[in-house]
Amino acid sequence: AGIYKNKIITNDLNISKALDEIPISGQITKIHYQRFLKNYRKVFEGNYLATATRLLAMKRPDTFICLDSKNRSALCKDFGITQAGINYERYWDEIIERIYDSNWWLNPEPKNKMEQSVSDARAAFLDSLYYVE
Repeated sequence: AGIYKNKIITNDLNISKALDEIPISGQITKIHYQRFLKNYRKVFEGNYLATATRLLAMKRPDTFICLDSKNRSALCKDFGITQAGINYERYWDEIIERIYDSNWWLNPEPKNKMEQSVSDARAAFLDSLYYVE
């Protein structure tokens, strides 16, 4: 992702502004996500879902999973959603909302420090389950 790499290297302020729309703690709403996208799209026109979700997962691994070509097939299959045409809107509605509705999200109940570490990154942790080389 040459465009992505160059924008990161040059420290494009709209990327920082986009990430600033996502709170560091607490519940993230669709409004936060839409504000992120508004700034993100100033830098990356088109459907750059993989890079957007990678940034989101780095900032809030408890909420976001990077969705890319390495995990899309398995994740979409298990979530019961169509891969074709997945975009920013569908990512929130069909993936993040399902994560939010899951018992695993609502009642993590970590029993020790190691489980708490996994719980703190539980959405991004899904990538380890669905990633296929």
